[in-house]
Amino acid sequence: MFDDSEQTNDDFNIERGEDFFVPAAITDTGCERDLNEDRYAVIDSRSGVGWFVCDGMGGTSGGELAAQLAIDAIRRDLDTLPERSPAVALESAFIEANRVIVLRRQNQAFASMGTTIVGAIFKGEEVAIGHVGDSRAYLVRDNAIQQLTKDHTLVQEWVDRGEILPEEALSHPQSHVLTKCVGSEAVLEPDIKTYWVWPCEDGDAQDSLVLCSDGMYSLVSECELASVVSKFPPQDACVQLVELAKERGGYDNITLAVVPFGGQLKEQAPMLAQKHLTKKVTEREFKIGKLGSDILKAVLLSGLLITISTFVVMFLILSS
Repeated sequence: MFDDSEQTNDDFNIERGEDFFVPAAITDTGCERDLNEDRYAVIDSRSGVGWFVCDGMGGTSGGELAAQLAIDAIRRDLDTLPERSPAVALESAFIEANRVIVLRRQNQAFASMGTTIVGAIFKGEEVAIGHVGDSRAYLVRDNAIQQLTKDHTLVQEWVDRGEILPEEALSHPQSHVLTKCVGSEAVLEPDIKTYWVWPCEDGDAQDSLVLCSDGMYSLVSECELASVVSKFPPQDACVQLVELAKERGGYDNITLAVVPFGGQLKEQAPMLAQKHLTKKVTEREFKIGKLGSDILKAVLLSGLLITISTFVVMFLILSS
C-alpha cells in the first residue's frame, strides 16, 4: 500500500463533485478486432457488490463465449448461494466459472476456449480482490499507481527469476502466453487477497480501483492511467483512456472499470487496528497502575519502618 506520508499533491485537497465518487466501466472492440471478446459486469449480491472484467480467448467466437460464460457463472454463484465473506464468495464464483468452461471445452469446437478474470467484491469496509490470467487490478491515489495483481504469464515467471527485466515483459514476443486461465485446468486456484477501506482524513486523497484487460495496459502506461484516473471522474477517465489506447492502435479489445473506494485501501482492518491500539493503551494503563501500586506499597512500608524505629528508641530510653 502507499505510504501516507507521500500525499503532497494540493490538487486533491480541493472539494470534488459527486461524479468523482460514481464508479464506471467501459468496453470497446478496438480498432482491429471484429468481435469483442472482453466482458465486464457489476453484480449486487448478499455477499457484496462485485466488479468483474474478463478477457476471453479461443478462436472464432470461442473467446467471446468463454468470457460471457464466466460472467454468467459468476452471477449465478453470487445470486444463488447464501451470504459469505467477500473472499470466500469471490473464490467460489471463480471456481464455478472454471467448472462451466471446462465442461464446455469438451466440445471440440471450443476445446481451446478460456478467459482471464480480474474482480473485486466490496462489502462494507472489506474488499476482496482476485484474478486469474493477465487482466490486472491497480490501486490509484494522488497520481500514484500500484499494481495489486501479478500476471499469470510466462514472461512474469521470467521476471520473477531475474531472466528479463520488468520493463522488457510487455514488449516481449511471448508477453501474452498465459500460465493460468479460467477453463484451462479442472482445478483452479485463483489469487485472492483481502483489504480494508479506511476513512480519509481531512485533505487526504481517496483511492480508486482500476480493473482492466491487457488491451488497455499494453498501450497506456501506468503513469498515464494514474494521471487520468486521479484527474477526472470515473466515467470521463474511462472514455479518455479507451480513446488513448485506440489512438495508439487499439490492436486488442479494451475494457476498463474505475471504482472509487471512498477512502484509502489498507492491508489491516480498521477494527483490528483499533483493538491493537486499545490493547496498547490498556497495557500502558496497567503498567502505570502497577507502578503507582508499587510506589504506594513502598510508602506504606517506609512509614511502618519509621513507626517501629520510633517505638524501639522510646523503649530504650525508658529502660535506661
